[in-house]
Amino acid sequence: MHITPAALPDGFAAYPTDETFKAVNPDGIVYRVRRVPNKPYADMAFWKEAMKKRMLEAGYHFGAEGPLQAGARPGHLLELTAPYGPQDYGYMIAIFVEKENIQIAEAAGEISALARCRPALMKALASLTP
Repeated sequence: MHITPAALPDGFAAYPTDETFKAVNPDGIVYRVRRVPNKPYADMAFWKEAMKKRMLEAGYHFGAEGPLQAGARPGHLLELTAPYGPQDYGYMIAIFVEKENIQIAEAAGEISALARCRPALMKALASLTP
């Protein structure tokens, strides 16, 4: 998967693979960008509701959600938390629904470390290209 350098969050080191772009920062925050088929075909309204329902049913706790832009492309961001041993972890998941694919960008890690790098992650999300 081709990711422009602008889409790499500041403070993260990339380790791309064939199908997924991955990066990590020194605090252990992991950032991943991938594509999945838009099957069954549905629009943004369907996928944002399906994503939220699936994550809440999996035991994540709702934090926030809202629209997101990557250039001219509309997207949706969902922010969640979950206990992980003695710590709380945060999870950010953004989707950009395209005709044949859904671009998914995720970041996860210890909640205070994730909060510290949130501005860099938001900047990277805004620079994602189709």
